Amino acid sequence: ADPDTLHHTPIGVLRSVERPVYDTLLAEQLETAVEQQGKGDLAALLAGGDTWTVAG
Repeated sequence: ADPDTLHHTPIGVLRSVERPVYDTLLAEQLETAVEQQGKGDLAALLAGGDTWTVAG
């Protein structure tokens, strides 16, 4: 800051807002999905019959 206007420069906390942390929101979302749909089975998903072919 300019020394001539330093007494007009805001210093310190200008705004303090509490917000949820991303990790906490993600963990809650995963817990809710498991409660509603069950844990899931990756092996069954990979061996499942719903597949498609990409032709290029």
